[in-house]
Amino acid sequence: MRIDYKPIYLVITPFFPSAQSFRGPYVYDQVKAIMCDGRYRVIVMMPDSWMHKVGEYEYDGINVHRFVQYDLPTNAWPGAGDYFSLHSFSKALKRINIKYEDIAVVHSHVTSLAKYADYVKSKNPRTKTILQHHGYDVLSITDGRFADRQWHKRRCISYGVKLCNRIDLHVGVSKEILRYLAEYDGIKLKDTYVLYNGVDKTKFYSTNGSHSGFHIGCVANFWPIKDQITLIKAVEILLKEGFEDIKVTFIGTGVTRTECEEYVQRQELNNYFEFKNEVDHRQLNAFYNTLDLFVLPSYWDAFGCVYTEAYACGVPFMTAKGSGITEYIREEDFDNWVIEPHDYKALARNIGRYIKTRERQILKYPIDINKLIQPFMNYLTPLLSH
Repeated sequence: MRIDYKPIYLVITPFFPSAQSFRGPYVYDQVKAIMCDGRYRVIVMMPDSWMHKVGEYEYDGINVHRFVQYDLPTNAWPGAGDYFSLHSFSKALKRINIKYEDIAVVHSHVTSLAKYADYVKSKNPRTKTILQHHGYDVLSITDGRFADRQWHKRRCISYGVKLCNRIDLHVGVSKEILRYLAEYDGIKLKDTYVLYNGVDKTKFYSTNGSHSGFHIGCVANFWPIKDQITLIKAVEILLKEGFEDIKVTFIGTGVTRTECEEYVQRQELNNYFEFKNEVDHRQLNAFYNTLDLFVLPSYWDAFGCVYTEAYACGVPFMTAKGSGITEYIREEDFDNWVIEPHDYKALARNIGRYIKTRERQILKYPIDINKLIQPFMNYLTPLLSH
């Protein structure tokens, strides 16, 4: 054995940032933290669409190796192209000179990519397979044009359950997401681990800046489940109660943004709200540092990184029940930071209370990605010996 030899930790993910897209920065941060742990040689692979190939690239010092995945459009029949996808994956491993016997861990992100972890284990039974779940719809039954058809839901469930039952360790970004997974008929989870999406504190930190007024921020796509309209209605109440020195900045685009903008205009609230499009993830630190409070009343969100990013910048956050980030809130002050879904009156009370008291928000768990990854790596060690 070579002195410099390290077993391979293979990451297979559909989410990873590039120069053109900042989607998946939390996976990048996780990969960097695993690399910094030093126990493994980390290799990142990413599926490429057979319809429009992107090719391999490097992002901030990490090589991303691409391979073609053959899926039918709109998730029409999950698993239909698996034979060709696995062949493409195998060719990619040979191209980058990765041997199955050197792969100690395969860490796939989202259920559909579990097939690659299962495939590696079929070639090397000593490999430990990990499947990380990022959204409550863990088996993708709401994806695609046939999502409302019962035959499609049955196919998604049967295919997803079969993949999941072969996995050694299921990782959830919250306890709640693992609960959703465990409720499917026929599911048998061999082992589970909660790994919250941590923050790289070299990118998100407080600059101790000052500003006038009370500034509320909200970063999220405008989807119904994000429920930005609840924040707008809460601030409308506060303005009527005399809290006039308030400014709210929304960052994001999506299907409900027009509705929100029209409501603001109709209620003549334009002076208190502004709407901006997405920004480079690396520019968010400066934005968070202009805030007094971060509010995203999302009620169906496995774990929103934006909450902990804001918190890392010294900004407390408020949310709604149903969001995985609520697992970070202490029981003794839970109702000060968390509302029932759509309860804009309670949100107004909580924001008003915070404006008056500036109560410090204390979380139950660490947010630093390195502090979260180290115990996860320690958890894997005994598993690899079996």
